[in-house]
Amino acid sequence: MPTDLQTLQGEIVALRCSLAALLSSLPQDIQQQTWPTFERLTELMRDQLPPAGAAAFDRAVTSLTAFRE
Repeated sequence: MPTDLQTLQGEIVALRCSLAALLSSLPQDIQQQTWPTFERLTELMRDQLPPAGAAAFDRAVTSLTAFRE
């Protein structure tokens, strides 16, 4: 059964969100180095999603980013 593009994008979004959750549990000094890279990569990913996927992705990233502050 071939994997379609939407399935792959969904899995990448889930992976990014898992990564953000992991980053939130790291010591502050490591978070300060890592979050800017995460934010840059989320922008690259977001641009590749359809509107509904981008909205869901934004909600997940916003929710996870709130933990960092």
